[in-house]
Formats: sequence, C-alpha cells, structure tokens
Amino acid sequence: MKKILMAIVVLLAALSCLPNKKDKDPQPDLAGTYQISRYEYHGATIIPQPGVSGQVKVVKDTDTQVTVTITVSNASTGKTATSGAVAVPLRKSSGSGYDLVDNGVSVGSIDGTTFNLSETDNTGSYSITAKK
Repeated sequence: MKKILMAIVVLLAALSCLPNKKDKDPQPDLAGTYQISRYEYHGATIIPQPGVSGQVKVVKDTDTQVTVTITVSNASTGKTATSGAVAVPLRKSSGSGYDLVDNGVSVGSIDGTTFNLSETDNTGSYSITAKK
C-alpha cells in the first residue's frame, strides 16, 4: 500500500511540472529599437540611400499601447530628425503579431522582430519597414 501511495505522489509531482496547455502563448517582446530598412515619404525613397539611416524606438506602455519614436540621420549633412513620441494603440492580430491602430483602422504591424507602418492623410503618405 505504501508503494502505491508513493507512486501516486511521484506521479502527481511529475504531472505538476508539465506545462499547462491552457496558458496563453507568451507575448513577444515588442519594445526595443528597430533599424529602418525602407522609408518612403510622399512618394520619395528616404531609406535606403547612401549615408541615410534610421531607427524606430518602441516602448510598450501597456498590453494595448506602445509609444513610437522615429529618428532619421543623414551622415553627409550631419542632420538628424526625430519625431515626437506618439502613443499608438495595439490590437492582437493572427499569430504572435499585433496591429498598430489609428482611429480603429490598422495602419501597421509589429511582432517583436519586424515593424511596419503605412499611412495616408491629407498631406500625403509614408511607409516604414524596420527590423530588430
């Protein structure tokens, strides 16, 4: 009887170490610095161009919002332009990714390794592609 009881205790201990399949998938680490590989603004290609580089800094504020800051530097002119920090709502999309949302409309995506943003307003359009 003691052997059966001991076997049950060992079995229960082993089962408690197994992962719980009901747990949510871990969220990707959205925060960090993404290097811009392509940046188009009003139809003109800003990046890639010789001497021009950029980055997107993402800070995860909550599970439903990130703050995004974009910096573009031109080595030949020595100039750097930085956007103001903009709070961007998130919406869970398929897989491990999230949509970047503006007024309820998806304008981009982020998944912890890639960042995409594309938007058009009354002054024109822009799109950014970046990777960690």
